[in-house]
Amino acid sequence: MVGTASSSPTCAPALQVIVNANASRAGGRVAVRAVAALRRAGASAETVRTSSLAELEAACAAVPDRRVVLVGGDGTVHAAANLANPPRELALIPAGRANNVARSLGIPLDTRAAAALAVHGAARPIDLIEARAPSARRVVVESLSVGFLAHARVRYHGRNSADLRAGLRAGAGALRRFRALPLSVSDGGAPEELELSQLFVANLQLYEFGLRVAPFADPTDGLLDVVGITGRSRRSVIRMLLELHRGMRLPHRGVHVWRTPRATIDTGGRSPVVADSMDLGPGPVVVRAMPAALGVVRP
Repeated sequence: MVGTASSSPTCAPALQVIVNANASRAGGRVAVRAVAALRRAGASAETVRTSSLAELEAACAAVPDRRVVLVGGDGTVHAAANLANPPRELALIPAGRANNVARSLGIPLDTRAAAALAVHGAARPIDLIEARAPSARRVVVESLSVGFLAHARVRYHGRNSADLRAGLRAGAGALRRFRALPLSVSDGGAPEELELSQLFVANLQLYEFGLRVAPFADPTDGLLDVVGITGRSRRSVIRMLLELHRGMRLPHRGVHVWRTPRATIDTGGRSPVVADSMDLGPGPVVVRAMPAALGVVRP
């Protein structure tokens, strides 16, 4: 767990730069520009390219006292948060397609500006979410998803989030088979029975392709934002996606919102439970806030 914010680095900090070879935009030129920008900002930067969780774990473990700069997208941050020993200080140079983590935390999308922040900015803690299902445990950075988008996600087979064609195929398949989902949500009291098209348990405001699933989510408040959206037809699903993309205004008819430090979600096995992008199976799942769990360099 991370405590108070660290002070800004002073002269020529030594950084460990980790480039995710699987990120949609972290190719050769982006990585070269990132390292050059870090050095212009005064850092001594060593670079490692990784393509698996084991390689990421080894790269972070090799330099436990250094600030780690990730060059990659949201999946890169998801992976780092799930390491046995996450970096003490993590900075991000966004190189994905959605970049929801960077957008939600105010990290610049411009490579030079993000590099300057990575060198001179302070690491401040953010919350994470622990999700426990019968078959798996996952630390969640963005959101947990149940319902239509979870069904679409498990049908997605692209190499990374940039495969628009694979995303459209997955979404179309989920839409053809769509049925409103009966589920129960409990935050310690009597379970609330709902029939929804989609449920989110959010830590950040954004999810998937920039969908504004929880406009008031605060990753420093120690609480989960639970957002349930009703809808029984395919048309209602399409309308939901459009509203989430534009930014749903809350309160909103047919939208249930509450905040809690812990919740249990039971779909009766009728929906996959997707934690960020990982399928945890059909549940049930217990989620809890992990306050101040990861130190991230941010404005």
